[in-house]
Amino acid sequence: MKKTAYLIALILGLQFTLSANAQDVETISLRVPGFAKPLVENLANEYSKSHTGVEFRFVSAKSQDAGNILILTVDEQAVNFARYAVLPVAVKGSEAEKLTASHRLNARKLRSLFFVAEDEDFEEQSKAEQKIHIYTGNSQQSASRVYATYLKEEVNAYKGKKISGDDSYLIAAISRDPLGVTVNYLSNIFDIESRQPGSDLTILPLDLDKHGRQVLDAANLDNIISLLEEQEYAEIPVGTVGFSYDHTNRTVNDFVSWVLTNGTSELHHYGLLSLPQNELSAQIQRIVSRELAQN
Repeated sequence: MKKTAYLIALILGLQFTLSANAQDVETISLRVPGFAKPLVENLANEYSKSHTGVEFRFVSAKSQDAGNILILTVDEQAVNFARYAVLPVAVKGSEAEKLTASHRLNARKLRSLFFVAEDEDFEEQSKAEQKIHIYTGNSQQSASRVYATYLKEEVNAYKGKKISGDDSYLIAAISRDPLGVTVNYLSNIFDIESRQPGSDLTILPLDLDKHGRQVLDAANLDNIISLLEEQEYAEIPVGTVGFSYDHTNRTVNDFVSWVLTNGTSELHHYGLLSLPQNELSAQIQRIVSRELAQN
């Protein structure tokens, strides 16, 4: 009888402890576009090692979760911690690659290739423009959207087919179409282990300076990142990636602060560019100022 009572007390005590621990754990919901998900998964895992009271869960773009929600976005109003780059690609050896191989695409030619002009005359289009099939994404965080904005075009002015869902589907679409061309983030274009384009992709020839052309032709992810951190090109969109969240939420705020101070060393590995140090420092100061104002 005593043994039974002891076991019951032990079980009740264990349940109480587990319940108390569960109440101490806070969950941060992460809404992250596919091109940055591997990076954020790594950041969440590293943060959890030293912050055992926080758990992370990834939610879809359609999620109605209104709790501790942290959204990774390319919105300029976000707290930025990295940069992305977008490049136009086709499948190596495809008809699309052959049709563009002799071109050096500057910003004007890229607009002509991807977008419908209001006064466009079909007869004046090049052979490549007439034959190539353009594939674009329609999500808010799609590379297609930022590419259009960068080239000062409307998203609905894209030629070709729109693909719903994550931008990785654009790669799948052109892999099935010999005439397919799309634009995408570096992290979707490159295999992060080999540092070479995945899915037999090739970067369309852009009208860059000699060094820039050599780097793109060699198609090594690390060298392309270094090039774009050092130099700007009118043909290559580079923009910021950041966190959008409730800044009064201390749990989320602590995680974002940790990312800015401890989590930027792996950006290159996952296909993103670093922020210039002065910009990163400004983002850190931005959070510090908000915390002081709240206190």
